[in-house]
Amino acid sequence: MTMPGDDSAAPHAPRPHPPRETAERSVHISGVTGSVSVGDHNTVHSVYRAGAADDEAHRQLLESIVEFRAGLAQLVRDDQTRTLDAELADAEEEIRTEGRATPGRLARLGELLTGATALTGLLASGQGLVERVRELVGM
Repeated sequence: MTMPGDDSAAPHAPRPHPPRETAERSVHISGVTGSVSVGDHNTVHSVYRAGAADDEAHRQLLESIVEFRAGLAQLVRDDQTRTLDAELADAEEEIRTEGRATPGRLARLGELLTGATALTGLLASGQGLVERVRELVGM
């Protein structure tokens, strides 16, 4: 039995939200890959662990990709950095799930890195990444 004014028996009755303060901020995050910082004066520290790679060369490539992407994330984003980061993310995922990068992916990555010498020279991890890709492509 319910009493007048008792809506507890109503299925899925919406609950009123408390009034919001005008200075209150809210953040809604539905999914995150990589590092995130929310708020003022934050710093982010990321630790990536290499997944299962089929061989030593792919393990080293995976480590180089992770290190380079961390440095790339600190640079100003433009079409070149977004394209390079997307290809690196795909290569990283492929190595983590399949154990190795396909020859086609390595060739595309090699071409992008060749066109991004300013970026690879700017980041300390860039030369190591270029060398790992060249070793696997056979350049």
